[in-house]
Amino acid sequence: MTPSGPSFENVADTDNPFDAIQNQRHDRKRLNTTQAPESPDSALAKTLFVSLMNRIDAWGVTFMICVMAFYLHDAISLQTFFLSLAMAGMYWLGYAVNDYFDAPFDSHDETKVHHNVFVNHPVSPRVAKAGFLTIGLLFLLSFTQFGLRGGVIFGVSLFVMWAYSAPPFRLKSRPGLDLITHALFVQTFSYLSCLILIKAEWTQLDFALLGVNFLASLSGQLAQQLRDFEVDSSTDTNFATTVGIGWTVACLRIVTVALTILVAGAFINGTIPMYMAPFAVVFIPTAALRIRGGPGFQRLGTYTTVAALFYMVLLLTLSL
Repeated sequence: MTPSGPSFENVADTDNPFDAIQNQRHDRKRLNTTQAPESPDSALAKTLFVSLMNRIDAWGVTFMICVMAFYLHDAISLQTFFLSLAMAGMYWLGYAVNDYFDAPFDSHDETKVHHNVFVNHPVSPRVAKAGFLTIGLLFLLSFTQFGLRGGVIFGVSLFVMWAYSAPPFRLKSRPGLDLITHALFVQTFSYLSCLILIKAEWTQLDFALLGVNFLASLSGQLAQQLRDFEVDSSTDTNFATTVGIGWTVACLRIVTVALTILVAGAFINGTIPMYMAPFAVVFIPTAALRIRGGPGFQRLGTYTTVAALFYMVLLLTLSL
């Protein structure tokens, strides 16, 4: 199945290419050029930039997790700052890879057609693979600062990124494994990786935050599957489409309540310092919607991530 969307490929396929060009006059005007339109492959950089802006809730959360891990262990430096950027970049790349392999499925859903840039801007497998690997190798430089440990973590990240979305593994389409992989690697792995790379002395706070990230990631994936249930039921397979909406909602409520109890308890007993409370507060609307059994609206994650990023910047500025 091939993603559908605006393309100039029909210029080459029609018997009269001049008719096809005439029919796409509006697209030529929009591009403001008298040259032949870009092929889909030549637009990869622009497509990836759009994907970057659409996925701020993915790479933004990862960046915060890494920076706060280093902040809590007094390990803020240029070296760890660039590592945080690289880690965030890897997570954005993971979402871009996921969008690429999801494009044939997302083309069946009106909302996802606008959210997944690869649906409307198809890229050939050859160019996609070359582009993804090139970007990944650029991020590798920040990991190699930490020697073998950095190389191993980079390798694991690259493998999971591919195995989660691409055939033949496509773990996201294997009920049970989809949730486990998401919970272990989307937020939890980034915090764990930072601790390993700086050889941190683990504290009770670290264990609490690993638990928070695990449950938050699991809750997020359940909410995502609920939101996409209709289209996934006809195009793909996952935990939600296997057990049904009722059980998925129940699991979402249980996981979100457990997350809320863990966070509240950790603040009450002093495990999590109170200056981190604003991070929890901005995610209260999301948690409330999930406890009610709803996935929440699409942009809520973006708004809460931006708010949390602003607070992180403020916190770091006041700590100087």
